[in-house]
Amino acid sequence: MSSFSPTQENYHDLAQALAKFTSLTQIKTLCYGFNGILLKNNLVFLNDSAIQSNLANEDLTSFALFPISWGNQLWGLMLCDANSVSQKRLELARTYLTDVLHQTFPQADVPIQVWEPLKPNQIKQLNYFNSLMFPHNGPSESLATDDLATTMINGQPISSDDAYQSIKLAVAYIRQHVQQSLSLHEVAEAAYLSPSYLSRLFKKYLHVSFVEYVNNQKIALAQERLALTFIPINQISTQLGFAQTSYFTKIFKRKTHLTPSEFRQHNHAIQKVYTIPRDLDWQATDSVYDVTRAYFKHRGITYRSDTDDGTTYVTQIGDLTDSAGTRGWVFTVDGQQLLQSVDEVRVQDKSVVQWVYMNYAH
Repeated sequence: MSSFSPTQENYHDLAQALAKFTSLTQIKTLCYGFNGILLKNNLVFLNDSAIQSNLANEDLTSFALFPISWGNQLWGLMLCDANSVSQKRLELARTYLTDVLHQTFPQADVPIQVWEPLKPNQIKQLNYFNSLMFPHNGPSESLATDDLATTMINGQPISSDDAYQSIKLAVAYIRQHVQQSLSLHEVAEAAYLSPSYLSRLFKKYLHVSFVEYVNNQKIALAQERLALTFIPINQISTQLGFAQTSYFTKIFKRKTHLTPSEFRQHNHAIQKVYTIPRDLDWQATDSVYDVTRAYFKHRGITYRSDTDDGTTYVTQIGDLTDSAGTRGWVFTVDGQQLLQSVDEVRVQDKSVVQWVYMNYAH
């Protein structure tokens, strides 16, 4: 058993070495220690929420996971982005990273080793074994309590209050891959959850089913492309991961009450579209106006609003403003243009908001 305990200075040195490795090889590399430390982008993260946020923002499905042993103990993981990286380069990376650890922790009195990366089926087996050890996490468990826990991420259990981070990981994956066919099973794998568990997390946190959430995102993108481009409808369908144009048309009409061709005909005068996908930080009491302001403020986009007879209007977004009642901004929610004021529509069970600048004369 090792008597040496790494210092904060050691961790900063390791973070610096990994940042240098990333710069030299163009292989993005992170390190996660099972003592609750994440090294990323030349920084050391000790706070649980900061660690979860930084991991949730990564597409971890593209990373190779190298276990790290410290003496006879499993100490942590090296995570290397393996996208377009050959097995030979990964093996060289493993050797180099082992040397980096030795150089960073020269006082260590036990062997430190970076092992071969876990295979996808091994990660799945770890998740499966976790479900056997903690059966309350399995498909049969109700989400009636707040104890949603313990699922697995990269083979490591995460605590009950981290279910939020798991659904955040799933939502991030959907956003990154929305232009392809997406199944519940695929997204569950990406978030290291069982499909049934992820399905219930969608209901709990987003108040819609997985399928509804994904289709709302796809239809919002379809509306944008139908209005702003001349791309043929069958190509838009393919671009968004629909196997058949007829099915795309069916979903589109169910959401918007128009066929794609009718939508294009009615909305050819649209000049600009802002699409705001559901953020997990949206509160049940938030209105479309609340989430719109937060979205534009975060991105530094100018917006203005006005109130007339108790009704709130957005009069400017970016450089485009209302013009004498002939042009202006309207909003849609999940593909539908609503009649209520923007500050009256609640977003609790909504998936996507769009702001559209159009010529009213058409």
